Amino acid sequence: MKKYLFIALTCLALAACQDTRFVLSKQVPPEPSYTRTMHYTFWGKRATIDPIAVCGSAGNIAMVEEKEKTHQSWLRWLTCDIYQPVTVNVYCKMPVRSTYQASQPK
Repeated sequence: MKKYLFIALTCLALAACQDTRFVLSKQVPPEPSYTRTMHYTFWGKRATIDPIAVCGSAGNIAMVEEKEKTHQSWLRWLTCDIYQPVTVNVYCKMPVRSTYQASQPK
């Protein structure tokens, strides 16, 4: 029984992470300009991020990436997909000085 539990947990750990990338430039900087953890529930997300406001203009956006890390996958698994935290990174071509704050739910 322990052998099957170990195999099941190993498969879950290897298959749990997911990511989505929207690449808009051939040259993406190594570090994101903005990072935020988003909190999704089965009835919707709690906030939104505006990449144009982060980078200053649409032409300055290099990539938008949404990643689910391993510990976030475990939270999703433990709550049976009711709660799903993901990390969103926005990469800008040129550095920006403004401090962007994502909108809060009403």
